[in-house]
Amino acid sequence: MSAASWPTATTGPRCCKGSSTGCDPRTRPCCGRCSPRSTRPVPSRRTDVRAVIYLPFVLSAVLVGLSRLVCRRTSPRRAAWSMTAAMVVLAGSAFGALGLLAWPLVARDSVVAHLGRWRPGAVNHGVPVPIVVSVAASLGLVVVSALVLVRVRRLHSEFAAISRMHAALASAGGGSVVVVDDPVPTAVAVPATPARRGRVLVSTALLEALDDEERAAALAHEHAHLAHAHRNFIVVIALAAAINPMLGSVRDDVAFALERWADEDAAARTHPTIAARALTKTALAKLSLLQRQVAVAGAMHLGHLGVPERVAALLEPAVRRRRVEVVWLVAVVVVVAIGALGWATHDTERLFEALRTR
Repeated sequence: MSAASWPTATTGPRCCKGSSTGCDPRTRPCCGRCSPRSTRPVPSRRTDVRAVIYLPFVLSAVLVGLSRLVCRRTSPRRAAWSMTAAMVVLAGSAFGALGLLAWPLVARDSVVAHLGRWRPGAVNHGVPVPIVVSVAASLGLVVVSALVLVRVRRLHSEFAAISRMHAALASAGGGSVVVVDDPVPTAVAVPATPARRGRVLVSTALLEALDDEERAAALAHEHAHLAHAHRNFIVVIALAAAINPMLGSVRDDVAFALERWADEDAAARTHPTIAARALTKTALAKLSLLQRQVAVAGAMHLGHLGVPERVAALLEPAVRRRRVEVVWLVAVVVVVAIGALGWATHDTERLFEALRTR
């Protein structure tokens, strides 16, 4: 057959056998250069997908580096809100990125390919995500799902324990503060439930260890936890850290910021020196009790509470502690993470649309 006898595409250019558009459907594979639609995959987006899809994980590492600075050198209220929001965004974007990376493995299935109207074999050549990466991402999704399930069950158990504690305190009257006879010096904010309002549980040992001003500061600290619903922050950051395990240290930093937030409320109601003194005496009383049991464990417990840093923050001039610039860095991380996930999703959609033309 001569070139002159080839069928002509409706789009204009001559069409050899097998060209994708405008040719006689009875013709079959041949050269692609004369086809009005290229048979090669769209290469312009390959680099974008390969690079952008990993940005949520890179930004998670960046947030880990920023979190300690933000939670210790800015207003604890601002730090708690900004870092909690950042954790939610990066948990969601990282989970979405795992889904996009795992999708090519699912797309190779014949049933999925039939529903999507592409050939299963075309995924091997048209998608720039190696099969090893897709398998690893699929396993990552399974692990994350298991971690979230464990965390949800743990939160459910904690909520049940809170409900039981409210039931046990029901006989103590309707006051916001309940005093219990306990040799352990402690004060605990019992979060509100749908049926019960929050209450503060304080032991007689703690009341004996503090003077009147220090007691007021300790109770103000616990009331601040209730007033600002810090329990909700704890639940959110726990779930975010389960979805994105890279954010485990960020969760601890936010928990520290919540304690600092309550410290500042107590200092505002009394005085920074009084709040610092109450915090120190409470920690030392707990340490003394623990040292009678296991000395090393007591020392580790004191360090875990972050008491030295919290006391130093209370006594440090406020002007030196307010650095808003790092919060803007967190905002940039959040915006870039959202944009990266949206871009990667769009590019992945374009790639699979291109596969449908083959």
